[in-house]
Amino acid sequence: MKWFKEVTTVEELRKQYRELLKKYHPDNEHGSVEITQEINAEYDRLFANLSKETKADYQSYTQEEQAENEAFKVVLNSIVHINADVEIIGSWVWVHGAYAYRELLKSVGFRYAPKKKSWCWHYGEYHRHHKSEVSLDDIRAKYGSKTVNRKSKQYALN
Repeated sequence: MKWFKEVTTVEELRKQYRELLKKYHPDNEHGSVEITQEINAEYDRLFANLSKETKADYQSYTQEEQAENEAFKVVLNSIVHINADVEIIGSWVWVHGAYAYRELLKSVGFRYAPKKKSWCWHYGEYHRHHKSEVSLDDIRAKYGSKTVNRKSKQYALN
């Protein structure tokens, strides 16, 4: 493994994928299409391996998991260049402080959560499982979170 080190769960894989995209995306100074393709290929291989290890009935979930995996990659590739705080909580992607990017976020499938004052994305339909409002801190405590801070510089392609 060249790009992903000590990854044991799909969640850890996604967190490292986001970090690598932030650093090596073609829109960044040190990024390139070739490096991004290498990262994507290794991500796909690891995702398949981790999915096989963590699921007992691999045949019954493969297509749904693959569709979620592809959607997750598309979303992250679409927002990697924005200057906002991105947080991954479980299988959700939250974007804080991105008012200027609202049209982009809407086009990728994000929805604004007014009580949490953040944009959120989740694969598929969301069905609420509780009657009361749950704070972001409670969600973080339950699922864990990885925050990716704003980029300090923006680079344009020449």
